[in-house]
Amino acid sequence: MAALNGAGKPAGVTVNRSRRQSIEKSQLPMISVYAIREEVTRATDTRRSPLVERRLRVQVKCRIVGDDQANDPLRKWAVQAVMADQSLGGLCTEITEESTDWDADDGTDADYSVAAVDFLVRYVTSRFNLENKT
Repeated sequence: MAALNGAGKPAGVTVNRSRRQSIEKSQLPMISVYAIREEVTRATDTRRSPLVERRLRVQVKCRIVGDDQANDPLRKWAVQAVMADQSLGGLCTEITEESTDWDADDGTDADYSVAAVDFLVRYVTSRFNLENKT
């Protein structure tokens, strides 16, 4: 989240961690960051700490006039910001961009497109304590 809310963030972009919220035109453009799923893979016999994989979805929401091409610059910036530090300051071993799903918010009158970008974040923790790397 810090990578998307720090220096270089496009002017006027709101960043939050809210999975569901009503969106008003005045809040756009917006980037929402939240975890979707966490999978745990047991370590080999020679390692005591399991490999924990967390899939994070970065959802980029923009009000657009016309087609989804207006969302492209914000989505591109969000991907570059997340991928800039592939260790998240030493917290993970790898970040991979997985996919992008394009959608529109048909439930409101906001007239904006949504680009939801999935990332796979891999990191190692103790099998007994998720906050401890050893």
